[in-house]
Amino acid sequence: MSRNSKSAFRAWFQMPLYKVEKLADHFIREGWATLTHHCRTLLEKLQIKTEPLVLGTHAMLGGTMNSFRQLPMVTNICATDHNQFFLKFIRCMYNICHEYISLLKTEEELSAIMRCYEEVGLPGAMGSLDVVHVKWSSCPSGDYNCCKGKEGFPTLGFECISNYDRKILGVFGPQFGTQNDKHIVKLDENVAAVRDNWYLTVKWNYFDEYGYLETKEGLYLICDNGYIQWPTTICPYMCSATNGRLEECFSANLESVRKDVECVFGMILKCRWTCLDKGLKFHRIDICQQIFFI
Repeated sequence: MSRNSKSAFRAWFQMPLYKVEKLADHFIREGWATLTHHCRTLLEKLQIKTEPLVLGTHAMLGGTMNSFRQLPMVTNICATDHNQFFLKFIRCMYNICHEYISLLKTEEELSAIMRCYEEVGLPGAMGSLDVVHVKWSSCPSGDYNCCKGKEGFPTLGFECISNYDRKILGVFGPQFGTQNDKHIVKLDENVAAVRDNWYLTVKWNYFDEYGYLETKEGLYLICDNGYIQWPTTICPYMCSATNGRLEECFSANLESVRKDVECVFGMILKCRWTCLDKGLKFHRIDICQQIFFI
């Protein structure tokens, strides 16, 4: 049941049972889940209590439950404990998210990603770049005008870099919803790392329009036309009468390959974790940031 992707358990909590048990073990081992007056005698009782708390947290993130007040009916743990554990869970997981979300650190990892992009006609690319806007349902009134952008309601923007396999390599944010992509990319330390770090010296080969093999240094990210035209952010050609067949083919291919980051937003993040689709229901922006990162 727990490993079946279509099981009722995974539909409720967005992950198999064995991963829930591993998360509970990790929290106990790190000392994040501590003994209380309910489980002061045996460590096994702490394990028994921690697992429903983890399940309750995932039910809230996945949208199965809409309120902490619904959880005591199925876990026999009060809503206050669920609320406190939820905040502790996202804070602790956010503190270790850099272990799982990071730019490529070795040449072997980079070569594997570059091969994928080279096979689809984009040599020198190392990822796709885009900004996703998440509804902020509990936006404070003082920030309402700053957050109400093109969506028509308050949002927070997060800029993400994903690879060809739809793995997230970097996240920057949150930024208020009125900020556009050209402004956010100037502040993104992940884009700055691609521009200034060791990726700048990586060499790659390509064929020019006459069929000659050329070599160039410095990798780039593919994006849409809403970004600044930097050497590290390559976008499709703008529609123009001067564009030839090569420009049109390049733009069509880039738009097709760039859909991987769109799939990350739609099929993985917002579809799996419904709280990102329905809206973040916390007033504090740091809690909203922690929820998105984990």
